[in-house]
Amino acid sequence: MTVHVESPLGFTADFPEYTQTLDESSAGPGTEQYGLPGDVLVTVIRDDKSVEGAPQITGWAHLMSDFYLKGRAGHKISEGQLNLEGKDTYAVMVGYDSPVGSAQIAAPVGIWEKDKFLGLVVIWPVVNPEKEPRVDMLKEIVGAISVN
Repeated sequence: MTVHVESPLGFTADFPEYTQTLDESSAGPGTEQYGLPGDVLVTVIRDDKSVEGAPQITGWAHLMSDFYLKGRAGHKISEGQLNLEGKDTYAVMVGYDSPVGSAQIAAPVGIWEKDKFLGLVVIWPVVNPEKEPRVDMLKEIVGAISVN
């Protein structure tokens, strides 16, 4: 069972059962946020002015990762394409300590699909450091989203 989302931001998604749509996005206008099982927060950002083609998704992901690298004193764990069929994607995964001191990973992901851009920031808690980064989980989340 999945939770189907049809967003006014121009995407659809089939997230896991028990996903919750947050009433107000803390990321500001032009964004939506979803709480997925396992304390995973997905922020979807529609910003057609920042990215005008697939090559620019890499720069967007790096720019968004700076908040966690510099603002949260994080460290880059991994980066690269997610190799999902039908869309160009690029992610930068950053490990950092949350304001309450728990280890987390933030993964800004740029998506280019159907000549349109969509940005994601996926944040999850580090449960088992030996299994991080959970690239397969990130691929499932990004793969569940389709740009309209």
